[in-house]
Amino acid sequence: MASARARGRVGGRPPALDEHGVEMARALYEVKGEDGKRRYTVQQIADRLGVSRATIYRHLDPDKPVSA
Repeated sequence: MASARARGRVGGRPPALDEHGVEMARALYEVKGEDGKRRYTVQQIADRLGVSRATIYRHLDPDKPVSA
């Protein structure tokens, strides 16, 4: 791993959402409809961004730091 890092390689899977995607997911999650409920479900947000529901929930958790 050390020699790979020395050559500029970091390894691991790339993040599913970048900073812009996380901001978009949070913004869509906060949008309220006329009835006062959330306008978009987590599944709709995930489909729009091309990720799973778990990924959306992971980035919406306020107690976890955002690594993307």
